[in-house]
Amino acid sequence: MLALPYQLKSGDLVFRDGDEVISDIIKQVDNSGFSHVGMLWITEQGIQVVHSTPSEHADSKDGVTIDSLDFFISRAKPNSVRFYQVRGSEQARQQALEAVLNRVGENFSIQQDKGVYCTELVADAWLKAGVSISTGTRTLHMPFISERATYFS
Repeated sequence: MLALPYQLKSGDLVFRDGDEVISDIIKQVDNSGFSHVGMLWITEQGIQVVHSTPSEHADSKDGVTIDSLDFFISRAKPNSVRFYQVRGSEQARQQALEAVLNRVGENFSIQQDKGVYCTELVADAWLKAGVSISTGTRTLHMPFISERATYFS
């Protein structure tokens, strides 16, 4: 199990440049240099990441899921993982964490009416807790899809 740097807590974010096909598409919208984000959930069983992703396991579907931090990092390109400490009270952290956990099992989709994508998942959770962490939205244009996407820069 990996040790967490910087006294990170549940609710903080972990970013990666992933090895998924969608990673390059997402990086066209998001200027952060990362293609994927999840929320840390620190439990007695270890460090977990709650995130929305195309299926990364052979026996699972696309959607909001919980993976170990080790697994989340294993899907990253070399040297592309970063952590972000969200400035929020313990109460806000708990509210944000509960918000993402309540969405486990929802579909993954860039189209808002069909599911939730990773940035939207964590940004919405923190916003429900009263903390804004996104830097805006942009329109994502792809064949047959034109959607507003939340992003970090």
